[in-house]
Amino acid sequence: MINLPLFGRRRGESTIKTYEKVLEDAKTSIKNGDEDKALILLRRILRWITEDMEKVVKMSEEERKRISKLLTEAGENMLILKDYDYAIKTLEKAKALDERNVRAWFDIGRNLLQRNTQIPYAISCLQEAVKIDPHNAEAHILLGEGYRLQGQKEKALASYRKALEIDKENEMALEKLLKLDPNNVEILKKYAEVLEKKGEKENLIITYNKLANLTNDPSYLEKGLQLDPDNKELLITKAYILKQQNKYSEALEIAKSLMEKYSDDPGVQLLYGEIVESEEEEGIKPIEVEDLFGDLNIEGIEIPVEEKISYEDFLNYYENGQIERALEVLEKLEEEDINRLLEEREDLQFAEFLFSHGKVDIAERLLNKMLEREKNEDVLYLKSRILIERGQLDEGEKYLNEILKKNIKNAKALFQKARIMALRDNEMGARNFMLMSVKLDPGIKESMKNEKLFEKYADKDWFKKIVS
Repeated sequence: MINLPLFGRRRGESTIKTYEKVLEDAKTSIKNGDEDKALILLRRILRWITEDMEKVVKMSEEERKRISKLLTEAGENMLILKDYDYAIKTLEKAKALDERNVRAWFDIGRNLLQRNTQIPYAISCLQEAVKIDPHNAEAHILLGEGYRLQGQKEKALASYRKALEIDKENEMALEKLLKLDPNNVEILKKYAEVLEKKGEKENLIITYNKLANLTNDPSYLEKGLQLDPDNKELLITKAYILKQQNKYSEALEIAKSLMEKYSDDPGVQLLYGEIVESEEEEGIKPIEVEDLFGDLNIEGIEIPVEEKISYEDFLNYYENGQIERALEVLEKLEEEDINRLLEEREDLQFAEFLFSHGKVDIAERLLNKMLEREKNEDVLYLKSRILIERGQLDEGEKYLNEILKKNIKNAKALFQKARIMALRDNEMGARNFMLMSVKLDPGIKESMKNEKLFEKYADKDWFKKIVS
């Protein structure tokens, strides 16, 4: 970003119309592609109003609101031009002139979240925005994002649900809820209803498949198969449900049909093998492999299923919400497939999934790859948690210190520092870091109450005061 000077001769007596004229000139410059000139003009608005503040504060409430609105628009245009520091200063000035300027509070919170910086302050701004305008669904969603980034899952879910109360068909709120709670049947049903109305066939089929897996309700499969009668994933799920209902011959018919079309697909091979095995256990003679595949020149499935499973099978189950099957496949993946999987899904959410399901070593490998690219606070935080859980306190603390050098107000990092102090039996250190984290994020008190490491402080007056 060019460091533009605030040059220009001091104008004579200015009015609100003067500021508005400069804003219009800036917007015209943006349309004409002259971004440097636009930035000079937008910064000039902030400078002039700041210089005129003594006069501005004496204006009528209506006039101050008018200037606040003008500053908000100027700040929003600065954000478009990625002049972030001046944009935030301009928006701060806007909300100082009109504390109920919800756009200014909202814009600050949204931008800080987008840049993953000053998250506690972003949350404060968005809390104020929803206080001013409690029916603003987008503000509730963004507030939920802030809580999510701080690791406050329940608060994030509550904010997303509030957005959904306001706008019952808000697709973004539904998607955010499902990211945190992917197996919530009621939310999946609402999401399906929204997708049905929008005609989003691909996502709708995936959602029907998830619902069928979670509920064992074949009606969802039938709805999906009406949209795509030959959908492989739906047919696999249908076969598994039939198998669970002991309808082996019907399940085997589906498996047979799938094998004819997808003979090299490990997921289909796994399905067929499980159905055949179940039939044999029940004393039912399965169809001979030679009879089933003679025309295809397939010798039969003699290679163990484990050797044919790939990272694509894991992703298929993972993305369709079949978590138990995904974890089973993950256990059987070879090193080559794990490497390909980490290349395919290089994102924090996947790393958190691996960590939360005990796949710590794989999660750490993924985090290391991500850290080679960017020292993201959330990635550093998860890496520190892994090291702390392993008892590598010094190494974990190094990552936390790196976070706090960038953002001293990161309440999650301070909380983890408190855990390290507790592990080291450093009561004073634990106390100090607890105090700092709670001051920045009062919601973290619940985590402190539930933290086993802090149980030894339960009878201490200072601890009771912190969590009260």
